[in-house]
Amino acid sequence: MIVENAHGLFLQRYDGLGERSWRRDDCYKFVFSPYGQSCYQTESGDLVIDKEQFVLFNPTMKHKQWKAEEEKFLVEIRPEFLMETARELGYPSESPEFAALPYRQEPVHQWVSFVRSFLKSEGGDSSSLFVENSMVQLAILLLKYGLGSHRHDVVLTQSVDPLNRVMDALKEGYRENWTLGDIAEVARMDKYQLSHLFKRESGVSPYSWLQMYRLFRSQQDLLHTKRSVLTIATEHGFSSIAVYNQLFRRIYHQTPTQFRKRHAFT
Repeated sequence: MIVENAHGLFLQRYDGLGERSWRRDDCYKFVFSPYGQSCYQTESGDLVIDKEQFVLFNPTMKHKQWKAEEEKFLVEIRPEFLMETARELGYPSESPEFAALPYRQEPVHQWVSFVRSFLKSEGGDSSSLFVENSMVQLAILLLKYGLGSHRHDVVLTQSVDPLNRVMDALKEGYRENWTLGDIAEVARMDKYQLSHLFKRESGVSPYSWLQMYRLFRSQQDLLHTKRSVLTIATEHGFSSIAVYNQLFRRIYHQTPTQFRKRHAFT
């Protein structure tokens, strides 16, 4: 089933879940995994989207899906529409560049659950008003909770108190050298139980979340100052510039220097 409007399209299907050829779409592509793992190939490596996680592909990013369990659900969003929404919300006017990183956000999950159910019940005969409103809602959610060049923080909505406590502590001391044991002490939980809970609620491990937070905090210096990449990396908690570069490549498919040239205001 494909439902289109002026701002993009919804796709929901249960057959033909793989792709034989590489793609470079001229739109933002939101991919959600409802039931199990969805796997994509990219030029920088494989992306595995676990159940109830999503990932965002930027326009022209080369990719190919080779696995989806039971259902393929995605939304294509035209860049000009996302940019217009970003301006209305007060974000920078240039095209947002999202991190190619699978993760989970409860508000996004709730939106997907409602839209999937509606599309399935209507059999593709969705009203233009529903499609229009749904596109607007998704664009706002992605800008608010999506990780990318327009953000300087990691926003993960949680309802579990130990995780709120942990995230507050990690934000406060993100430059410090944390161990899993240190994080577990803050949560007052066994470190293996904490790891399982953190992964279930956010889609990433505690250490991955901390590294993401460090990276997105560092973006402000990268984009708005002329400080060296080495200085920025070390002052934001990274053990070396090599680790910083490696994480940047994994998330943005480019180096910090390339990212700076593409998005810097100074």
